Amino acid sequence: MEKQKALLERQRALETVINNSSMVVFLWKAEKYWPTLYVSESVRQFGYAPEDFISGRVLYGKIIHPEDLLLVELELEENCEEGGKEFNRQYRILTQTGEVRWVEEKTFIQRNPEGQVTNFQGIVEDITGKLRT
Repeated sequence: MEKQKALLERQRALETVINNSSMVVFLWKAEKYWPTLYVSESVRQFGYAPEDFISGRVLYGKIIHPEDLLLVELELEENCEEGGKEFNRQYRILTQTGEVRWVEEKTFIQRNPEGQVTNFQGIVEDITGKLRT
């Protein structure tokens, strides 16, 4: 019981750090437009609520700027096919209000024991301000 309590406390502490970070943490299914299994509260900086993604009302791939989407899809697919473990890319997304923001994504590719890609664990950072300076 004591171990469970300690584990729960660590989990809460980790969630607090993640949710108060400028980084947005995602867990996506390895499917078209990356349906979301988990997203941190910090996604609100883009005008979305976590529920928008988790419910499937918003698919992450659909907020990637249309001019960048194909390149992101192709590069991620190539990484997966070549046995890659991670994917890093800068691209644009659209906020809930239609504003364009530049983000940097670092994603870890998860595979099952047979080597098939199952999920993507991603960290997305808004770098718009860094690019303007």
